[in-house]
Amino acid sequence: MMALVWLIDILVIGIKILGGRTQVNPLLRVGLWLSVLCAVAAGVAVLGFGLVLLQHRLEDLA
Repeated sequence: MMALVWLIDILVIGIKILGGRTQVNPLLRVGLWLSVLCAVAAGVAVLGFGLVLLQHRLEDLA
């Protein structure tokens, strides 16, 4: 349970950094934004791949 609190705390700190409320090195902020954008792009790619697999599976059933 304590690990969940730590993860939420890290998430809040990251959001504060991305939002500009915490003064950090601009390079760190750019790196965090790039990692967020890459994670979103990877999620979209996985979702698209899953939809393609679902389409092939449904075509095989028909």
